[in-house]
Amino acid sequence: MTINQFSSIIIEKFGIDLYHKSLKFPSNKINLFYLRDEPFKVRSIIFDNDREYHLIIDTKKHEIFHDCPLFLIHSERDKKICVHLIRLLSILKFPHSNNILVNLDKYYFTSDDLGSKKKGKNFQLLANICFKNNNNVEALNYLNKAIINQYNSEIIVENYLKTAIEFNLFIEFFEFLKYGFENDLESYITKYIKQVKIGLDKFVNLIPKISFYDLLKIIDSINAIIELKGILFFQPFIEKLKKLTKNPDFNDYYFSVFIIKKNYSELVEFVPNIKEIIMEEQFNFLKDELVNYFISEIDNFCLIDKLKLLKKQFKIIGIPKDIIRHEYKKYKAEIKELEKKLYLKKFAFLKLLIEKYNIIRTKGDFRKKRNAYIVKHDEENSKNPVYNYIIARIGFFGVNDQTIKSSEIGINYFIMNHLFLDDLSSLQDVNYYKTQFWGENNYAINSINGYSLLSKNIEYIYEGDQKYSDDTMIIEWDLANRAIQGSIVCAYGSQIVIPDRNSPLFHDLKPFDLCYCKRTPVKIESNIIKNVNVITKCSFKDAIKSVSHDMNFIEGHYPLSFVKTVLKKEINPFQAYEIVSNNPKKLFIPNYNQFIKAFREFLFNFIFREKNYIFDELKLDFPKNSNQILKLLNLMDDLDGLNLPYLEILEDIITPNITLHDFRSKTLHKIHSFIVETLKNKELGSTGIFNLKKLKNTPFSKYSKEIIKIRKEEFESSVILKIINKEEIRYNFSEINKTYYGQKFVKILTVNADTPIKPEKFKKFSDYTQKLNLKIKLLESKI
Repeated sequence: MTINQFSSIIIEKFGIDLYHKSLKFPSNKINLFYLRDEPFKVRSIIFDNDREYHLIIDTKKHEIFHDCPLFLIHSERDKKICVHLIRLLSILKFPHSNNILVNLDKYYFTSDDLGSKKKGKNFQLLANICFKNNNNVEALNYLNKAIINQYNSEIIVENYLKTAIEFNLFIEFFEFLKYGFENDLESYITKYIKQVKIGLDKFVNLIPKISFYDLLKIIDSINAIIELKGILFFQPFIEKLKKLTKNPDFNDYYFSVFIIKKNYSELVEFVPNIKEIIMEEQFNFLKDELVNYFISEIDNFCLIDKLKLLKKQFKIIGIPKDIIRHEYKKYKAEIKELEKKLYLKKFAFLKLLIEKYNIIRTKGDFRKKRNAYIVKHDEENSKNPVYNYIIARIGFFGVNDQTIKSSEIGINYFIMNHLFLDDLSSLQDVNYYKTQFWGENNYAINSINGYSLLSKNIEYIYEGDQKYSDDTMIIEWDLANRAIQGSIVCAYGSQIVIPDRNSPLFHDLKPFDLCYCKRTPVKIESNIIKNVNVITKCSFKDAIKSVSHDMNFIEGHYPLSFVKTVLKKEINPFQAYEIVSNNPKKLFIPNYNQFIKAFREFLFNFIFREKNYIFDELKLDFPKNSNQILKLLNLMDDLDGLNLPYLEILEDIITPNITLHDFRSKTLHKIHSFIVETLKNKELGSTGIFNLKKLKNTPFSKYSKEIIKIRKEEFESSVILKIINKEEIRYNFSEINKTYYGQKFVKILTVNADTPIKPEKFKKFSDYTQKLNLKIKLLESKI
């Protein structure tokens, strides 16, 4: 089944609107991680509207499991069909997608997952894939998600603890212990208490090597565990507290002092002479150091979350709030203003697109529906890919991107006013959210400020054979819907990806930038936000080369996935080039022509390596692909001076089993035969198919003299009728116009050969023939 056949079936069954919406849904948001051929089964997780949805197709059971709202809410089968299912089917290979589509009536749709076994199995499979790729942080995240309930989780708990300890992932280790005690997993943790103690011992020994911010996070988890289980759970700490307080390392000292201060009343019973462990002078010095550190971190523009943790722990240490209150409050206000500036910068970029690509400001007729609004988009705007890009980045979602939450309108208020004529200030809930975020101020958006977010055409040059580890991937950064942790860019894969704040390029990243990044995330926030280290920016050429060498990537607007589909021979290079070069989004994607150039170079190299495969593909539709086959034969330069009906000449030699080598030799033989036959027949004007100038340096230049001779003979033997009457003389060129030279002269003279020519024009015609030493055969006719 071809792409066109697939689309026809989808449109026929489910309508053109759903089909078009499925095309817009990014394939990189579908994590298709399990495929089985016989019997066919596919498991996938789809990221949409900041949520993960599971989609499983099992042909053996004739079951389609999905947990998106359409599957859950609607009882009618037809209404359950969603964009996720259609998009997944379009990604699958045609035999499988065709079989599922044709037999869809035989499948039963379900969202029932007793004990959440299906979801749990999905997360375990994903964890195993991450483990194989040494992506342990993400693997642990999926293992944690695989624990849907407290039953049958023993093996998961064991694997989680072992992995976290082995790879020194102590933030994850303590967060998991906290999660386990809060969610009835205590029996499993108790069963592996020896493993836990090994982890605690290892942690204590490695405290100096842990970053201070990570130590603050770990202490926060430890506090929560102590609240649940008491201080005795951390027996290894208690035994080493005295030693840690005497270590010169700041981390060791801070950790031990904090634990003692926080749990002093309980520790008095277990630690002899605990009062003498903390020396007052040293402790006062620690407090001064912490206050200085707090102030210096403000100067270093640190994350507000780090200051919140410090501030929270200062209370235990005994540092008065007043000492840091003013600086903290001032910094919070500063961060809030910077967040506003970040949004204004984003709005300036979007306004720049609005002005550059003629987006029309129209009435949206905002209609309230619960905590959201349904908005009518202008029909002409909706046809513009730039408009669709803009509305997708200010919070619109749902069918035809017509729904937007009140809070999103409030945050994006000032750019919304450049898109819609409606009085948004009259919407009370919108006004509330606008005031919450922006205050009472009104802000003007200057599109000039948006130029700083335009990705520049820079050819980043690296060593030709530079190798990146298996822990490297390519990410195309996109303009974030919402600024996350101070980042104006993010990437949307099966989760949200943001650049780690400590990456050197953090403040230099722009929408559409292609970058090499670490695959293993630094941290996963809220189970769906991955922080990754950015290594360096990369050129289109580097990106295409890396993807062709099987490097993972998160695709954005530059269609890198076609590199893979071409290499897998799922699509031929000519089809791939046509799709990529006709991408409607190229209208606004920066430097897209440079991407096409790099992609074309990749295709040329592929074609050169895979000539036989390409030939087999093209000959399946010879009438359509005859010119491409001649290019493949590397004959275009040789045939440059020939304008021949190649389809007619070659169709009888293109057989299913003919090889590329045989076809080339037979093609040349047939072309020579056709030329010989043409010159032998000497039909008037037949030599017009030859361009002697271009023919000069080709194997067909040997026919040049014969061509010139035929052109002269046909011209000199053709009659020009001289018509004489009483009033005027005219010349009839109808016969001479059938000859090669006759056609050229008629074109130069800009006359109509079907209308008798005046003597002045004939005089010029005669002059031209004399220069070429051509004789005119004139026949008079008196009327």
